[in-house]
Amino acid sequence: MTIKLLRLTSGEEIIVTITGSSPDATTFEKPVALYAAEEGKLGFMPYIPYTKAEDGLTIKSEHIIFEVDPISEVLDQYKSATSVIQVTQPQGIILWAG
Repeated sequence: MTIKLLRLTSGEEIIVTITGSSPDATTFEKPVALYAAEEGKLGFMPYIPYTKAEDGLTIKSEHIIFEVDPISEVLDQYKSATSVIQVTQPQGIILWAG
């Protein structure tokens, strides 16, 4: 799987993990939209957060203007934002008096 930054014909820029591609479409997961937060800074937000797009989405090639590798700082931030850390619920402490 490859991580790429896509510019869409809508003007949106998204970072995605590509899971497949064909001449007609690109399939990916974990899409994150980029936006200008403040001068000189980028913000990340879930791409269409009211859907299950993070599980997988396909966009027709005609809607992708270009696909490039993100710079290392953006790549690291993307990996951090999309990593899943599972925390188990504490079961309690059992004291042994013996």
